[in-house]
Amino acid sequence: MKITKTDKKALAETLGKEFSAKDTFFATFNGMKFKDANGLRDNLRPTKAKFKVMRNTVVAHALQNASLKPADATVAKGPTAVVTLEDSNEVTRVAKELMAFAKANPGVIWKGGFYEKKWLSPEDISKLSKIGSKAELLGQLAGTLYSSIAQIRYILEALKEQKEKAEAPK
Repeated sequence: MKITKTDKKALAETLGKEFSAKDTFFATFNGMKFKDANGLRDNLRPTKAKFKVMRNTVVAHALQNASLKPADATVAKGPTAVVTLEDSNEVTRVAKELMAFAKANPGVIWKGGFYEKKWLSPEDISKLSKIGSKAELLGQLAGTLYSSIAQIRYILEALKEQKEKAEAPK
């Protein structure tokens, strides 16, 4: 489909606003099949993240419009895929999906992305993919706190019993 220069400018402006407002990841791909791309879209759907294949010039202009400077100068070189997150709390879950997809599709290489307007390298995305989601981490914290409180309660009850025995008349 032929896109006019005016259409590209409008698309770059819209995408630039999206880049400013949302966390974003970039990839390059070779030999990715349409059904594989749709599989990634399906896997990202529960996180409300969106996967799009974009024209390089549009991505480059959108980054300029958003005043974002990627550390990797090749972000808008070669076939470019963009993943935008609707919910920044899902960043670890999205990173897991992206890393799993890249593992299953060796032609896909995640170049990096922006999280809270800070550049993330591919290594950073890999590290994020190994962290639990916010809900999982909060659950672990709640479990740890509950366990600690239960231990403190047990110790206090044992001290109370010990004190009662010591004060009991002989």
